[in-house]
Amino acid sequence: MFAKERQEDIVNKINLQGSVKVKDLALDYEVTEDCIRKDLSLLEKQGLLKKAYGGAVSIRNNPHLYNSSDRKKTPNNERIIIAQKALELINDNETIYLDVSLSSLEIALLLNEFSKKITVITNMIDVLNTLRNNQNIKLIFIGGTINHERDGFWDSMACTMLDYFRIDKAFLGVVGVNTTNGQISTYDIDDGFMKRKVIAQSHKRYLMCESRKFKEDGDFIFGSLNDIDGLIVSESIHGLNDFDGHVI
Repeated sequence: MFAKERQEDIVNKINLQGSVKVKDLALDYEVTEDCIRKDLSLLEKQGLLKKAYGGAVSIRNNPHLYNSSDRKKTPNNERIIIAQKALELINDNETIYLDVSLSSLEIALLLNEFSKKITVITNMIDVLNTLRNNQNIKLIFIGGTINHERDGFWDSMACTMLDYFRIDKAFLGVVGVNTTNGQISTYDIDDGFMKRKVIAQSHKRYLMCESRKFKEDGDFIFGSLNDIDGLIVSESIHGLNDFDGHVI
């Protein structure tokens, strides 16, 4: 393996695992620890990681994409792949929850192409508008106080409405997934409490994760990976040895 390939691989590892140790990397790549230290110094100068005692840690970002219109400007190829995988998990006669997430919108668009007979519960306006004419779907909208920036309804009234439902499968959006401490986060406290309620009311919980989510953080921690049954991702990931659920 060339030095550049090794360094790129180190960056991928640290972004997924959160941290790496010099001695482990030296064994993995069959090079000296001094060689690894030089790699880490170079990568730190490039702003790709931060050196720490005995190794290095990832640099996590908060992109502050609070407004849904801003998030819609980000590339969506990953969301399409995630939606396709999610669709395979949905069976006839199930009740599913589609969270406020652009991946949820992609799932809704796919549902209009197929004839699955299901119940969809959502608090996202775009999902409501997308599915409202689908005769195969019983559509339940969770109301409350609208959040114009985020295209959804979140408040205590919305959380109370969820008390009356039992959800087979929930598909949740997320801002950040920290594989080091297991924390999952979002931007808004009301959104966070809504997600907590959905997790409590659901038999299966799936987190929809674009690759960038593994190196970003939100402002509010709404749960941990222990609360989740599966991660739906667009590409293979490593560094989740402590995760008991499925990576899809």
